[in-house]
Amino acid sequence: MELPSVSDEVWKDLLLKRKTCAFEFLGLKMLLGRLISEVERDPSPDKLEKCAEQLRDLLAKNMQLPSVNRDLQKIIG
Repeated sequence: MELPSVSDEVWKDLLLKRKTCAFEFLGLKMLLGRLISEVERDPSPDKLEKCAEQLRDLLAKNMQLPSVNRDLQKIIG
């Protein structure tokens, strides 16, 4: 499965809570919660891009885990 690019709107949708999912991967749940808080404090385009990079990097580093693949399917629909 291919990860969307950092510039893909799906990351911003997650960070801005326009899209919500019941994720399985605990690392993703924890990171997303922290990043959403950061974006709520500073919703600038630079902050959104940096947070999107962090989300994508976490998933890229853990693609071998079945829970990450299931979560990615939820993300990209």
